[in-house]
Amino acid sequence: MGLPLVESKQMFVAMDLSLRRQFHDMMNKMADSHQLDNVVFQSFTLHHGCRHKYQATDCVYAIVALFNPSDKEMKYNDCFRDALASLSRQHRTLLEEGIERAKKLLTVIYRQTHNALDMKQIISAGPFLYMVIQEGSLDARYYSEPTCLGMLAYIALRSYVASSRKRAAGLPLVISAPLTTTSEECIVLGVPPVAEAVPRNFFGKAFEQAAEKTNSRIDMDYFDSSVIRMKTEDRPKFFDALTALLS
Repeated sequence: MGLPLVESKQMFVAMDLSLRRQFHDMMNKMADSHQLDNVVFQSFTLHHGCRHKYQATDCVYAIVALFNPSDKEMKYNDCFRDALASLSRQHRTLLEEGIERAKKLLTVIYRQTHNALDMKQIISAGPFLYMVIQEGSLDARYYSEPTCLGMLAYIALRSYVASSRKRAAGLPLVISAPLTTTSEECIVLGVPPVAEAVPRNFFGKAFEQAAEKTNSRIDMDYFDSSVIRMKTEDRPKFFDALTALLS
């Protein structure tokens, strides 16, 4: 982009004023040359008196990151309390910690997507694409809850469609990752095709029917019906039934 390395390593508010004023134009030029849409967009801002402004989008990503345990020792109820406390102006440091963790999370998702494309881990099952994050993978612990796994699914699907010569834009993606709370279960999530103007997610009913046909043990206790928890040993036959069902 042409930004000096010294300036790039600083917080945006500490960068040279002239560079800050040019930043959005520079981003738009880069977006045009790389065919990226909506890189710069409108957002609400949060002010704490005369302190720094926070973009609403950054706050959302921060809360998502705080929900996700940063290490194996953290419990989900502690993560929930941290995420809730970050909304209060008395806990501004928690929000800033969440923003830093969100940066790391997005970096992890980018790395996982790059590896998946490079190692051809996104596989076509015919009526849908699927991707399985194996237990023991370096960053597998980040994807044991649906929000982060869903972020990975959408980014991986769009990246696959953009880099594939096949007609993949009309295919949905099913993604699965191990649960950190138990070694016997995994989480499975489905996202609609990129090509749909109004995305409709039909996986809730499809998952239920596939599980019934194969006697797979699943739990549909998430708010989103396209997310389920199941026994890892049941996943192969479940995917086979899902392929037959959607063909």
